[in-house]
Amino acid sequence: MYVLAAFLAVAGIFDLFFRKIPGRLILVMLGCCLIRNILSYGVVSVIYVIPRILIPGLLLYPVFAIGALGAGDVKLIAVSCGFMPAGRALWFLFCSLLIASVIGMVKTGMKGELKKRMHRLALYIENTIRTGRPEMYHANREAALKSGVAMAGPMFISVLMGIGGFY
Repeated sequence: MYVLAAFLAVAGIFDLFFRKIPGRLILVMLGCCLIRNILSYGVVSVIYVIPRILIPGLLLYPVFAIGALGAGDVKLIAVSCGFMPAGRALWFLFCSLLIASVIGMVKTGMKGELKKRMHRLALYIENTIRTGRPEMYHANREAALKSGVAMAGPMFISVLMGIGGFY
């Protein structure tokens, strides 16, 4: 978990300042994850690590497809889940997404946009139900970056909670 915390700290710096997580960082994380598991549990452990990486990535793909999460965030979450057992990965995901939600709500509330955003969300849900297909949630990348939450931060906090024994 300490190695993951270090990687997430670096990813958080990139996410905060550049609003982008480098693909090379995620590849290095993936390599370290696989090497760590092979050295600790043997080559057969790869059979268990791959689903822990693929399942979160596949489950979060629709959230990426509508523009509510960035591709780097999805890849970072997926690879991070490979560093821990499945039960801990679920807690990690839950805590990360909960922290991001709270940060997003506070950020929205501080700007006085909560009513406007809830109205936009209601219209989005209504339109998706009416047409039967989701559309991009944000009109453009700049709007998404301006109003979004850098996910590496909440993920880092979640890992620290795991290290501290919360889960």
